[in-house]
Amino acid sequence: MNTAHPDIVVVGPDGEYLMIVEVKLGDSSSRRQEAFRQMKHLMASMGCSVGLVVLGEYVFLLRDSLEKSHGESIDVVGEAKLPDSLLPSADESWGGVRSLEFEARVQQWLEKLKHTANSDVLPDDLGELLGEPILSLIRIGEVRAAGPRWSRLASKMAVNV
Repeated sequence: MNTAHPDIVVVGPDGEYLMIVEVKLGDSSSRRQEAFRQMKHLMASMGCSVGLVVLGEYVFLLRDSLEKSHGESIDVVGEAKLPDSLLPSADESWGGVRSLEFEARVQQWLEKLKHTANSDVLPDDLGELLGEPILSLIRIGEVRAAGPRWSRLASKMAVNV
């Protein structure tokens, strides 16, 4: 059975999940609602109170106020536009699997944010969305893929052969 898991995680020094990230290439209202539903489920099941959903050109911040149990108090608290540099290019090293390239670019961006002194290097709306509390989580944690991308790439390429 295939269990749902986020695409990227930020794990604290003690192994706790500080933030989970879900990355989807396209954006539509139905895809958005499904991504939010899935993120809320993941946040509740993993005991994580901060989540980012990256959909196409936008990033959404979800937080759990912890006022209710089972994820009932998880809400979308803001959104911002991603820098164009994160959007997938026509790089053929990903075998045409643009969604995996996008996921990898978002992870690399989060890893770079870890070494950024402040949010001044971000566009205004994105800097405001992430702010010091979220950037601090990224700085103290380890940003990593939640699962192997290469196996998903290999299975996609096998289907195309």
